Amino acid sequence: MSGFVTNTLSREEALRTIAQQMRFPWPVAVREGIPIGEALGLALGADVIAPEESPPFDRSLRDGYAVRSMDLIGTSDASPAFLALRGEVPMGTVPLMDVGSEEAVLVHTGSAIPPGADSIVMLEDTSLAGNLLEVRKSVQKGENLLLKGEEYGRGQRLARKGEILDFRNIPALASCGQATTVVCDLGIAVISTGDEIVPADTNHIEPGMIRDANSFTIMANLAKAGFRSEFLGIVPDDPEKLKKAFNRALGEFDVVILSGGSSVSARDHSVLLLRELGGGKLIVRGLNISPGKPTIVSGDPARKKLGVCLPGHPHSCAVIASTFLVPLISSLIMGEPQDLFRKILLTAGEDIIGRSGVEEFIPLKIGTEGEARPLWAKSGFLLGMGNSDGLIRLPENMETLRKGAPVEVWLW
Repeated sequence: MSGFVTNTLSREEALRTIAQQMRFPWPVAVREGIPIGEALGLALGADVIAPEESPPFDRSLRDGYAVRSMDLIGTSDASPAFLALRGEVPMGTVPLMDVGSEEAVLVHTGSAIPPGADSIVMLEDTSLAGNLLEVRKSVQKGENLLLKGEEYGRGQRLARKGEILDFRNIPALASCGQATTVVCDLGIAVISTGDEIVPADTNHIEPGMIRDANSFTIMANLAKAGFRSEFLGIVPDDPEKLKKAFNRALGEFDVVILSGGSSVSARDHSVLLLRELGGGKLIVRGLNISPGKPTIVSGDPARKKLGVCLPGHPHSCAVIASTFLVPLISSLIMGEPQDLFRKILLTAGEDIIGRSGVEEFIPLKIGTEGEARPLWAKSGFLLGMGNSDGLIRLPENMETLRKGAPVEVWLW
C-alpha cells in the first residue's frame, strides 16, 4: 500500500464533506452545574438563554441629571435653561419621585431613572445653585440612557453551544444570575506514533530520534478552542500495537487523533486503522494544503466515533491543528466549522512566492510599519510558529504575491 497521496480535497471541501457524511452535529456528553469561574476557557455544552431581560429597569449611563428633553430644546452656553432640582436617586434604590415639567433629579452611572424623565444631561454641562440647576446643553430623547431590556430580552440567546466561555460572554451570564453553566465533555484522545518519537522528558536522544512535540501542539490548539484532551502516549510503528492502542482509545473516547510518524509504513498503518473505522472507506485521504497534505480522516456516524491522523512533521502538524482540526471539532459540536483566527488584510512586506493550485499557509511577523513579513519555515522547523503573529494564507488560485500587494492574514 502506498503512503503517497494523489487525490486530495480542499480544506473547506473536506470540512463540508466530513460534516455531511458524519451527520454533524453530534450529541456530546456534558458536565452540568459548573461554576462559571471554573468553566472559563471551556466550550459551552448548551446554548445559554437569558431567564430575564437586561437591564431590568431604565438605567443611567452617566453621572448627571434625569430630565425631560423637551425642556432643553434650544439650550446652549449662550442660552441656558433653568430647572428645579427635585432630589436624588441613590445607587441601589428605587426612585421615589417623578420628573415633571422643568424639573431634574440627580442620578449616578447605573442609577434607576425616575418616571417622567427621558434623557440624562451630564454633570459637566450643568451648574447647581441651591435647588436651581443651570443646564448649558440640550439632549435628545433617550440620550445617556439604557432602556429596560435594551441589552437583551428574556429568552434571548446569550452564548451558543460550543462557544468558549471567556471575557466576552461571561458578563452576560453573571448579570442574569447564571452562576453555573454546562460545558462540553467531548472525549478526545491524542496518540503519537513513530519509531523515532521519544517522550519530551528524555534527557539524551540517539541520532535519528526526536522528542515528541506534536502531542503538545495538538492539545494546546484544542485547549485554546475550549476542548480538553488526553494524551495516551507514544506507540511505535508496529501495526498490532498501534491497532490495540487505537481500538482501546475508540472504546473510551469520541475522537481519536493520531500524530503520524514520518515513515511511509507508519502512514500505511494509520490508513488501515482509519479505513477500518470507516467501514472500508476514508473521508479524507489528503488535503490540498501546504503544509499538511498527508491528513487522513474517517469515522463511524452510527457509533459517533471520529478518527484523525495529522502529519508527523511539527510545523505541518501545527498548521493543520489550527486551520483544520479545531474547525473540525467545532463542526462536530456546533454543526458548522469555527476557527479562532482574526482575519484581516495587510500589505506584503516582500514578494511572496507561492504555488498555484494549492492553498498555502506561511507563518508571518508583522513589521514595524504594519506590513506582513513571511517567516519561511520548512515543515519540521519548530520556531517558525513560535516567533509568528499568525499565518499568511495564499488561496489555491494565487501563485505569486508582489511586495506592496494586499495579503490575507490570519492572526492568532
